[in-house]
Amino acid sequence: MTGGGVVQFLLLLFAPALKSVLQSIAFRNRAAGKAEIIRAKGTSDVRAGKGRRAGKRGRRG
Repeated sequence: MTGGGVVQFLLLLFAPALKSVLQSIAFRNRAAGKAEIIRAKGTSDVRAGKGRRAGKRGRRG
């Protein structure tokens, strides 16, 4: 087997595992992006005066 043949063989051998790893990374990137959008929306609401009211923790009496 030549060097190129060995590389091709290894790529075919590890392709399923590599695909799984890439899908996992893509899922994490999408989740992080969605979380960032949610956080950004939350901070813009607070700045605009639309923040959540304090619950029982903020009230006395």
